[in-house]
Amino acid sequence: MRQVTIDIKKVKELISKKALKSLRTIIQDQHPVDLAEVLEELSHHESIELFKVIDFDVALEVLAELGSEKKFFILTNVNPRYAVQLLNEMSADDLADFLGELPEEKKNIVLSLLETREQSDVRGLLSYDENTAGGLMTTEYIAFSVDLKSEEALNRLSELAPDAETVYYVYAVDSMHRLVGVVSLRDLILAPAQTPIGEFMSTEVKKVKASMDQEDVAKLMKKYGFLALPVVDDNDVLLGIVTVDDVMDVMEEETTEDMLKLAGSDEKLDTQASSPWMRAKRRLPWIMVAVMGEIISGSVINNFSYTIKALVALSFFIPVLMDMGGNVGTQSAAIVVRGLATGEINPASLGKNVLREAVVGIILGAINGTLIALIAYIWQGEIVLGIAVGIAMAFNLTLAAILGTLMPFLWHRMGHDPAVAAGPFVTTALDIIGLFIYFTAATWILKA
Repeated sequence: MRQVTIDIKKVKELISKKALKSLRTIIQDQHPVDLAEVLEELSHHESIELFKVIDFDVALEVLAELGSEKKFFILTNVNPRYAVQLLNEMSADDLADFLGELPEEKKNIVLSLLETREQSDVRGLLSYDENTAGGLMTTEYIAFSVDLKSEEALNRLSELAPDAETVYYVYAVDSMHRLVGVVSLRDLILAPAQTPIGEFMSTEVKKVKASMDQEDVAKLMKKYGFLALPVVDDNDVLLGIVTVDDVMDVMEEETTEDMLKLAGSDEKLDTQASSPWMRAKRRLPWIMVAVMGEIISGSVINNFSYTIKALVALSFFIPVLMDMGGNVGTQSAAIVVRGLATGEINPASLGKNVLREAVVGIILGAINGTLIALIAYIWQGEIVLGIAVGIAMAFNLTLAAILGTLMPFLWHRMGHDPAVAAGPFVTTALDIIGLFIYFTAATWILKA
């Protein structure tokens, strides 16, 4: 359960006593995030009673922090006029994100509360894939004609700013509403009063197409340190902007997704709402991959049963070899997955990265191989065992580093998420190959 700065038991007690004045006092000056956490912990009836005593401006911020189910309940159970006021003040992109999480029936209920113009804007945003720049953008931006004089632009800016998502940049458009330039607030303020925007705007505008993947948008904003990026269609018509706060949410989503895939869980699930069956269902395919891989590993051991009979102590070191190979392979894969996700690693630099990790693997393999060989010899007093384990460990760790680097790269080139390859595929492949190397080396040494 999440920690908050408000005593939830006290809130529940005041609600049950209908002591609204006291309730208003204890939530006064509380941060909207903390209030949202309290609302999530309360029952439906209690959350409505608490929401009623929150001031309108704060209530807007609280709504933005709530989960879709709680948000829907509140909006459909407060006074309808109040709900309309709240919805009309929400930014179009936040509203579209909220509606995108609702089933069709509930979505239509919320849309019915909106004014016709707001409905049109939101439906427009909902038409884009939620994982693209179009699905991420807001239509609340400021754009002026290139012919507009700076003095007029500043006058209009004071009127438009309250309804805009951000006013860090002012965009310049032509008569067809095509993006042709961008103006900073500083340049707009310092420009001579009668100078048209077109004469001092910057024409070097970084922009993204509405169809661009949200992860690529996030990388671009991080690379250039922008606070907002304009979104255009195929004809360069300005559609909206993506702001830095939206990108931060994207980076959190993508990081969570990669972590889950690294662990072999393919999909993000609501930790509160998802059933055990749903969670098991999403993990099952990757577990089955691991099961099939271990069956193959078992068959490798079975094929070398005569070697194990000749030197039973070989079986003692199987877990060590498998775990060490899996660890090194996963580490290498995690470095590549993160680098590809953040743009720090160029997808074209396959050879360079594989070679670098191979050297790392050789160093780790040499050190750990020598160490495990000494341990095997001292423990069992068998020189053959020590040599076999040492050679297998050295080769296994080198191969693990190479494979852990190579597979995410190849997966990425095939158009798939490289995080998928980093978990079950890498560890399962290493188990099979590592065992084969181990017993092949032992068999060869025993025969020598």
